[in-house]
Amino acid sequence: MRAIAVGGVESIEAVTSSFWALAPYGMVLLRLALNSQTPLQDALWIQANPATRRLVPDAHLFPGLRLRDILDQDKQEPFVRELLRWEDSLEDEGSLSTELTHGEGEDRVVFHIDAAQRAGHLMLWIRDITAERRETESLRRDRELFQRVIHCAPDAIFAKDLDGRYTLINPEGARAMGVSPADIIGHGDQDIFQPEDASATRAHDEEVLAARRPLTYEDEDVAGQRVWLCTKGVLRDEKTGAVTGLFGISRDITERKHLERALQESEARHRWAARATREVLWDWHLGSGEMNWSTVLGEVFGEAPEQCGTSPGWWRERIHPDDQPRILRALHAAMEGREEHWSSEYRFRRADGTYACVLERGHIDRSPEGRPERLIGAMMDVSEHKRREEESAREARLVERVLGIVSHDLGSPLAAIRLSAQMLAQSPNLTPAQHTTLSRIEETTRRMTRLTRQMLDSVRARDKALPVVRHAVDLEQVCRRVLDEFAAIYPRRHIQLTVEGDTQGHWDADRLAQVFSNLVGNAIEHGDESHPITIQLWDAAGEQRLEVNSHGRPIDAALLPHLFEPFRTGGRGGRRASGGVGLGLFIVREFVRGHQGEVEVRSSPEEGTTFTLRLPRHAPGATHAPGA
Repeated sequence: MRAIAVGGVESIEAVTSSFWALAPYGMVLLRLALNSQTPLQDALWIQANPATRRLVPDAHLFPGLRLRDILDQDKQEPFVRELLRWEDSLEDEGSLSTELTHGEGEDRVVFHIDAAQRAGHLMLWIRDITAERRETESLRRDRELFQRVIHCAPDAIFAKDLDGRYTLINPEGARAMGVSPADIIGHGDQDIFQPEDASATRAHDEEVLAARRPLTYEDEDVAGQRVWLCTKGVLRDEKTGAVTGLFGISRDITERKHLERALQESEARHRWAARATREVLWDWHLGSGEMNWSTVLGEVFGEAPEQCGTSPGWWRERIHPDDQPRILRALHAAMEGREEHWSSEYRFRRADGTYACVLERGHIDRSPEGRPERLIGAMMDVSEHKRREEESAREARLVERVLGIVSHDLGSPLAAIRLSAQMLAQSPNLTPAQHTTLSRIEETTRRMTRLTRQMLDSVRARDKALPVVRHAVDLEQVCRRVLDEFAAIYPRRHIQLTVEGDTQGHWDADRLAQVFSNLVGNAIEHGDESHPITIQLWDAAGEQRLEVNSHGRPIDAALLPHLFEPFRTGGRGGRRASGGVGLGLFIVREFVRGHQGEVEVRSSPEEGTTFTLRLPRHAPGATHAPGA
């Protein structure tokens, strides 16, 4: 039994020695100076295990020294300095536990120390908990960062447990729900939302929990006022992996949905408008090189968008060979410049091989640096419009040719008739009835001569062959000469001429005499005989002004914008002009334009009808006749 006991003691000592040597944490044995007033300061350092020497680098120098002596040797020894702070604590307690920190930043070390006082000795157990503290502080910083992020996030962020109770809500989420965070945490959707909304939300939660993965969906409240884009995922226990709840992020996309809906409606209107006008829309992304066409392409040109692909080469190949160089040069010039728009007309090959005349208009979308990035355009088949234009032009040329021939060939017979009537009027044996007949013949031939001259001038005006020969002219004299002729023909009409300022200038006297004659004749024909025709001639800021005013039924407002077009024969108030073909005012406009001037008309029951001319005295770049 003794042998066993001895052997047992030896085994215990061996185990204790091994434990002392192999322990992963530091162990220090101190002998307290119980007879001293400062038993800890005077305590003797007995021994420390190897782990202590790893934690306190100079520990191998301390055996046999009092703590007071160790501190005197190394004033910066943090471990011993911290031990001396326990002096008072050890008097009241047989054991204690504390943490010791020394160093800063990356050099900081944290010890956890447990102490026990037994039989005049103090036993210390020391653990390096630096890594644990760093991990704890890292988690704290991460938690603080997470709180700041969700606090500032523009989206609603939340978490729930498996019973659907909220365990987390950020300020934006609480604002969206219309309640405070305190009224949300610990409550379920049924406590916050309307029953229909709460049921829909819970159904989505169950889908996420069943799928065990994140799901994204759009959620609209029952009232249809708000739309949310929500992503939810499951929360898991870090150790077991068991699902403990779910989290979610919701973004209010109501405004975006409104914009999308408005964009869709706008695109739909554009598509229907393009379909109604038969415009083919295209979109060319210069970065990717893709060119996409609208579905109207098949209806207009016989090839569907899926047949032509997305290469711009398909478009280039269908431009008429004679037009292609011009179109590509114009497009490249617009892209290289600063233009935002471009347009062109060219021939485009249909699926059946025939060519359509197209009008194309496009917009160039540029980067902030001005680099073209995208072209958007519309192509319209204007073949029928072109055909009608050409047909109208041919008809107009035919009419003008006939007018020219008629007016030219009637000139000589009319002159002969008028001359014969004048000669017969010289006979002394004519009766009053014969004199009246000859006067009517002469007046009719004069009117016919004026009409033929107007027809011939209109043909020349359309052919841009109205020469304007300028001389030094007194416009007052021109007007008075014309008025003398009208006075002889219409002795009963009252015509007033008022002149103010300079009336001199370089003009074509014959052309302006015809302009003035046409305006006065128009006033006589359509004006009220009981009202005088008033004519004003005055100088205004270096240009000559001329106004002819007459009273009578006003000109229809719908006719005013077209009054100077050829063959407009409608009179005032819808009354047809007698004996005219609608060329007089057209000739007035063309003769005035030949002088770089302007003519306009206004008409009302109160003021009557007024024609106003503006004539530059000296047209820029004009060539005056010799001696002018």
